[in-house]
Amino acid sequence: MLGIGIIAPILPLYAKSLGASSLAIGLIISAFSFARAGGMVASGELAERIDRKKLLMGGLFVYALASVAYAFATSTEILIFIRTWHGIGSAMVVPIAMAIAADIAPKGEEGSYFGTLQAALFLGVGFGPLLSGILADGIGLHAPFYAMTTLTLLSLFLVYRLLPFSDSSASEREEIGTLDAFKGLLSDHEMLIVFFFQFASAMCRGVLVMVIPIFASQLEISFSHIGIIVSLNSLSTGFLQNFSGKLADNVHKNTLIIIGGLISAVTLIGLPNLTSPLSLSVASIAFGVGHALASPSLAAIAATRGKSFGSGRTMGLFNIAFSIGMTVGPIMVGILMDVAGNGIPFYILSVFLAGSAIPFFSRNKQTACLK
Repeated sequence: MLGIGIIAPILPLYAKSLGASSLAIGLIISAFSFARAGGMVASGELAERIDRKKLLMGGLFVYALASVAYAFATSTEILIFIRTWHGIGSAMVVPIAMAIAADIAPKGEEGSYFGTLQAALFLGVGFGPLLSGILADGIGLHAPFYAMTTLTLLSLFLVYRLLPFSDSSASEREEIGTLDAFKGLLSDHEMLIVFFFQFASAMCRGVLVMVIPIFASQLEISFSHIGIIVSLNSLSTGFLQNFSGKLADNVHKNTLIIIGGLISAVTLIGLPNLTSPLSLSVASIAFGVGHALASPSLAAIAATRGKSFGSGRTMGLFNIAFSIGMTVGPIMVGILMDVAGNGIPFYILSVFLAGSAIPFFSRNKQTACLK
């Protein structure tokens, strides 16, 4: 995830240097998540059938090939192609790691386990932009891509040497058929509202990754400063994950999701009106805090369903919802920014994210009545 974070702030600017429009940049950002969503349909099922270590290694190998290919892109079309393959590799990494976490988390401690795992994910993404700015300013725009390649190969080596093979056989994990499992997950009301909130939150996060570097570059600040602003989002999320994960095990999860969603929604309203590095930094942190409060609770709810329907399938769908949101958000906002300017897209996103939190409020009331 450190490697992914390294290219986050420079990718929109790199695409712009190749002549990409706002819509094209949106397509480049979204291609990764679109391919990741499709790949996770297969990887979630494969995780129930073959050893997960092999899936992780295969995904990291594809990651490494895509990482070095970025540096040789000569057009927006090639960048979209590379991002697509990068997304396919990603489909065999993060969801599989989350499936392993769902398997080993004791009942009632899912929030703590996912808080710890997601702290690693977000801190990796968060520290990446800090390195990105230093590399881009000191060496050039291609340097972050080579750094990502090196880090991915290191990850592949560590997985090969240190990660044990699965203790349980595929047959032990296949307690329910594939179609029955997906039917069960997609007919579960609580999982549907989790998927919908995950989708809405990812739309907004994808847009932030796309527009904050663009807004910041208009202030004529260095790549290093842009990297710091972008990194504050994931760092604030990462540093709070352990705390919010423990909260998720001891406080009603729906309450944390509602609070987190509203904080992020309010942040989006003001984003297009921010005109200084400090204000963009505050917005980046605020959105990260909102995401940090909601994220472990969402993952913990999904993990409990994994015990019944298969953790690979459940966490696969959970991440598919995120990937579809990361795909739709930048494309939609890219189109709207080209047509309607910088304001309206963010108001629409804010209302949509706040609306996705409403079902959790209703479930909170129902729980209170039962008590």
